[in-house]
Amino acid sequence: MLEAIFRSDPLENPSVPITADSFDSDGVFKSDVYVTPETSMKLAAVYACIYVLSSNVAQMPLHVMRKDGDRVNVARDHPVFYLIHDEPNMWQTSYKWRELKQRHILGWGNGYTKVVRSKRGEVTGLDACMPWETTLIKTANRYTYGVYNDEGAFSIPVDDMIHIRALGNTQKMGLSPILQHAETIGMGMSGQKYTNTFFSGNARPAGIVSVKGEIKSDGWERLKKMWQKASLALRGEENKTLLLPAELDYKALTVSPVDAQLIDMLKLNRSMIAGIFNVPAHMINDLEKATFSNISEQAIQFVRYTIMPWVANWEQELNRRLFTRAKLAAGYYVRFNLAGLLRGTPKERAEFYHYAVTDGWMSRNEVRAFEDMNPVEGLDKMLVSVNAATPIKGDKEEGEPDE
Repeated sequence: MLEAIFRSDPLENPSVPITADSFDSDGVFKSDVYVTPETSMKLAAVYACIYVLSSNVAQMPLHVMRKDGDRVNVARDHPVFYLIHDEPNMWQTSYKWRELKQRHILGWGNGYTKVVRSKRGEVTGLDACMPWETTLIKTANRYTYGVYNDEGAFSIPVDDMIHIRALGNTQKMGLSPILQHAETIGMGMSGQKYTNTFFSGNARPAGIVSVKGEIKSDGWERLKKMWQKASLALRGEENKTLLLPAELDYKALTVSPVDAQLIDMLKLNRSMIAGIFNVPAHMINDLEKATFSNISEQAIQFVRYTIMPWVANWEQELNRRLFTRAKLAAGYYVRFNLAGLLRGTPKERAEFYHYAVTDGWMSRNEVRAFEDMNPVEGLDKMLVSVNAATPIKGDKEEGEPDE
């Protein structure tokens, strides 16, 4: 049955993936470059965007929570807590697992994780599956995930596969952002390749040596030897003058206006790639139009409009695969803690805590907990500003006339 389900093509090579319902698993030729989820990482802007998004998703604390009535507590005793918070499998920490999965989503459009269960159905591990080794296939009237790697070929039920998708055209598969924008990324890769050849001297000559008189048959050889000897004499020297015989004239070639626009094209391409991944330009070291004031605002926008959609994507997929409906009904759920990304400067945190304490919705010990400080006796009492306090019935405001 397995032979009928799985392909016989080797899948170890990421350039030969078997993702169904999607053409975008293969690379795309663009001019003189080959754009794939792997080769595109050689372009600095793509690498920076993927690293920024993957590291931010990975660094946030990930907890199992339980809501019991009006109270919400961290469910540290739940077996899933250790897996998603500390160690999902023997090869990865929680950080490296989430970082890798987010990289797969942004590169191949799909991130797969096998849910390992005991005979009793309890979750005991989370094994990362490579997107080029995994496919969604239909057998009879049901779907299943097929995986072919160095451990062999096997199928995984849909309920046991955490499948986080990028934006796609169907309800089952995501599309690779890299290959959806192969034109833009290919332009950047071509510009980078041209720049490399330009500065290595292969794209255009540095200058022209002209001869005032007529050159005899063996003159070219003597001319080349003379020029090479003069060039070698100046190698490593600064502020030296190149002396030429009277019959030779050297004219340096300046950079053409077209070549001078190369740097502007690369800047534009970097900005376009940042837009594809919805990453603020300053976060990939593009500080040309950044100021201290708008960087702070852009950081907040980054959390709201870039990280939050991915957080919702992760949370909803983890919830439906790690918990049964009974567990969900009992109040269990997974939650990312975004407080670290919105932590702010010491001055900003102090101002935030001041209003939280004086307005009466946070105690001083809760503030200390946020700052990783031990509680102090007597600081659990909630304080309320006099201006925010509810006046006692019967008390008269100053200046209020008697009835």
